Amino acid sequence: MASNLAPRFSALSRRLPALLVFWSLGAQAIPANAPDGCARTRSAEGITEYRLDNGLRVLLAPDDTQTTTAVDLTYRVGSRNEHDGQRGLSHLLEHLVLRGTPTHPDISASFQRRDMNVKASTSAERTHYAATFLAAPATLAWYLGWHADAMVHTGVTRADVDGVLPKILDEVEAGENAPERVLRQKMRSAVFHWHRYGNDPMGTRADFANVRIDLLRAYYREYYQPDNAVLTITGKFDAAATLSAIVETLGKVPRPSRNMPADYDVESLRDGNHAITLRRRGGYPLAAAMYHVPAPHSRDHTLLLLAADMLATGGAHRLRGELVTPGLAGTISSTALGWRDYGLIEFIAALKPAVDNDNAQRILNRTVESVRLHPYTQAELDQARRRWLDGWTRAQADPLALADALSKASVSGDWRLVFLERDRVRDATLIDVQRAAERYLLRANRNQGSYIPTAEPERQPATAPIDLGPELKRYDTDVD
Repeated sequence: MASNLAPRFSALSRRLPALLVFWSLGAQAIPANAPDGCARTRSAEGITEYRLDNGLRVLLAPDDTQTTTAVDLTYRVGSRNEHDGQRGLSHLLEHLVLRGTPTHPDISASFQRRDMNVKASTSAERTHYAATFLAAPATLAWYLGWHADAMVHTGVTRADVDGVLPKILDEVEAGENAPERVLRQKMRSAVFHWHRYGNDPMGTRADFANVRIDLLRAYYREYYQPDNAVLTITGKFDAAATLSAIVETLGKVPRPSRNMPADYDVESLRDGNHAITLRRRGGYPLAAAMYHVPAPHSRDHTLLLLAADMLATGGAHRLRGELVTPGLAGTISSTALGWRDYGLIEFIAALKPAVDNDNAQRILNRTVESVRLHPYTQAELDQARRRWLDGWTRAQADPLALADALSKASVSGDWRLVFLERDRVRDATLIDVQRAAERYLLRANRNQGSYIPTAEPERQPATAPIDLGPELKRYDTDVD
């Protein structure tokens, strides 16, 4: 979740309850009785959760003031679930699902005929498919049926893999040609020494070139199951009719008999700062720093969202004042990444071409880690809070953004985190934000990275497998 926060806390905080009431009034009535095959589990602020008999979790947030429907089907699987030799299997399955099934062989054309915008993405711990379309019960029912079909009948053969690999490898190449993305991924791999959050969700060329179909099929059967999925529907739709359609489509997928594998990766505590330097052709120089922080369900994570925003957008003694104002950097960004187990706060400065990277890196590190010497002010906190709450309110009014936020929160722990985080931001005090920043934004917790554009970067020598047979043959003796 990005810490791009937005204007007017005192006024907005007074209006926020009214905004939520208005949104709830625009929402459609939730059916009191769930149909056979599912049970209503909880409701909060116009959103109701159901659990199907096969384990599928369903979140419904109807809103008659909208004209579109957004549907997000999220599988709780990503690069954190991939072991050695499996890098990129989640990304590969993302593409295989969108290739189609025997019943829906040209799924892209089917989407176009219905004027649907469908996108998919894979990250550390979720693979999700998000669709938006003008509200139409028939379109929604068809889309649910396609997902039920894809959950069981996606093609996982060598021909299917060969059919999607060119597009995947194009994406890998595009990622390799983006210096900022490469730097961030290398830093993340260094940040997580043991936990598979350090895996690149994009995957690796070597593993794609050696995909074992039996492992891919096992991976598909393991994770692409209803009890490992969350279906979120927002915007304009009839809740009762949609719930019945869900039961009649996705509810018919059998519950798997397997038990989900335990995930017990634990990252050891750091005993000092770490540094990565990347040299490649093209782009502009970068200075970056990442800090381990708690997972999103922690109150400190929310406090650090505000702390990071103040550092990136503030004036004197903050990153903009120390790097942008003197002409050392063009832009400053701060991002908060949050997963089920851990979180990261990162700062990236896009430097001017002739700037000394080492000096800029020292300034960035010193500025982030000097909040004890230059404490935040109440005015800075109020501005950061206003930015965040305005962004939150805009997301609630956008069906696709709301569905995405609920999906992320569900994977991180519970969809109600969307509202808990709002309340934590609203209630954050200057003392608490200062305490969190001083605790986590320190040198021993720093992982820094620099990108230095280089006309002729020096490369590591390539190595090839060594065949010792001819040399060792000299030691063979005849055997009687």
